[in-house]
Amino acid sequence: MELLAPAGNLQKLKSAVLYGADAVYLAGPRFGLRGASDNFSDHELQQSVEFAHSRNCKVYVTLNAFLHESDMVSLPEYVAFLAECKVDAVIVADLGVMSVVQERSEIPIHLSTQASCLNLESAKAWKDLGVKRIILGREVSIDQAARIRKESGLEVEMFIHGAMCMAFSGNCTISNYTAGRDSNRGGCIQSCRFSYQIQPDAQDSVPQQISSFMSSKDLNGLRLLPNFVEAGIDSIKIEGRMKSALYAATTVSVYSRGLRFLESEKPGVWEHTFNELAPELEKIPHRDYTEASLENAAEEQSIFYGNRDGRSQSGYEMAGRVLEVSGDKHFILEVQNPFQSGHELEVLEFSGSPVGVPVNKIKNLSGEELQQALPNRLVLLPFQQGIEAMNVVRRKTA
Repeated sequence: MELLAPAGNLQKLKSAVLYGADAVYLAGPRFGLRGASDNFSDHELQQSVEFAHSRNCKVYVTLNAFLHESDMVSLPEYVAFLAECKVDAVIVADLGVMSVVQERSEIPIHLSTQASCLNLESAKAWKDLGVKRIILGREVSIDQAARIRKESGLEVEMFIHGAMCMAFSGNCTISNYTAGRDSNRGGCIQSCRFSYQIQPDAQDSVPQQISSFMSSKDLNGLRLLPNFVEAGIDSIKIEGRMKSALYAATTVSVYSRGLRFLESEKPGVWEHTFNELAPELEKIPHRDYTEASLENAAEEQSIFYGNRDGRSQSGYEMAGRVLEVSGDKHFILEVQNPFQSGHELEVLEFSGSPVGVPVNKIKNLSGEELQQALPNRLVLLPFQQGIEAMNVVRRKTA
């Protein structure tokens, strides 16, 4: 089963690939649904494909915005560019976009969850139109997905982790009205995460509770990973192109390690491995977790009633990235967030458990001792076995 990870920029892509992703999905500057993400210039996209392919990782490009006539003018040229880059698939929701892709290239087409494919007959119709894979809406359970896969003959992809949209298959227009930005063309500002007051009658004098009743908890399907495997789901997808490299490294590492375990052991002893891996997913900022509709239809307990900034405090933040390892003496850390002598750091290995690094000595590149490591600086820290270049390093904050 393929582990598909988000790539919001080149650094996040490298983290996802090195921590065990089988494929990554990303977007160029247009035609995708994450306009606020860094996204990839043409040159960066070429670099990304080369980097990923050199490590047996596939690259999928999102073209899943619903385009207006003026948007279509430059699409054929961009599709030709993607074909030249040898991307492994494009993710499409719009029939017009799909037609252009088929006319201008032989790139495989994956149907975006935005197209709301939720049943077998819909899957068959999309297959007849040339789709190779369907990314099912998050309203579909694992059992339903297994049946659609078996009877349609299509590859099936499902979300397993990350932020959830309360709208049907993500087709929402709240941002259009609250901010003048089209949610279905890359402009979503997550207006649903705010608290709202319900006032059904202007004359009603009864105080109405202010609540974030349109905000979903975050999806966490780790416990059900053996169910995905047993059902034959072709690809499990982590949401989060706008999230940090720490998020990418942590989620990809956890699910990759889980899949490796299931490939080598009987699922009957999964509980022990789950209990070992699950705490790692608490060490990234997140809303309360839910399994949504993976087993049964999501109900009221899947709603997140906190405020917009009410993600749980994970107790960790990204300290930086290992730039270089010098023998068994020290490693060079590119600092992202400040830390001091005496703080606790953990290096996330590419394929194992985190490595603790006691910060009793911080030095600059000249070997001078420092009391504090500041952002955008390079510092030397004592080497620990297992540390490699490009490892993500986190700091315990609580």
